[in-house]
Amino acid sequence: MIKFAHFSYRKNICGFTLIEILVFIVVSSILMSVILIGATTALLNTPNVHQQWVALRTVQTCMEWFLGQRHLNGYTSLACPSTPTASVCSAPAGYSISTAVSCTTWNSDSTYKTLSITVSGVAGASASVQIGDY
Repeated sequence: MIKFAHFSYRKNICGFTLIEILVFIVVSSILMSVILIGATTALLNTPNVHQQWVALRTVQTCMEWFLGQRHLNGYTSLACPSTPTASVCSAPAGYSISTAVSCTTWNSDSTYKTLSITVSGVAGASASVQIGDY
């Protein structure tokens, strides 16, 4: 007598279907593309951040020097209007520095001066401060 084997298919097969694997690949590809675009943009902007930092640091150094001179030599050391220069304010390669002192009236008091420093070139930065005769 010949016996036939009885095969039964289990309904609880463990694993992933082809469609689930394809969906995972597509979603992963989209996610990696977004991450790659973000990283590329960050790397392209890195030199700009450094150049901006150099400009900002140059403005800060010049401003600190001028304010130090005001404390050492007094209020009258900065004549207005004028375009003072300082040996400390040397422009790095690719940048230029301009300074200006102007007379300012504040609350009908004309004993104020405004010191403005601008660095321009590869990147730009500027700062102004009002100085009073106190």
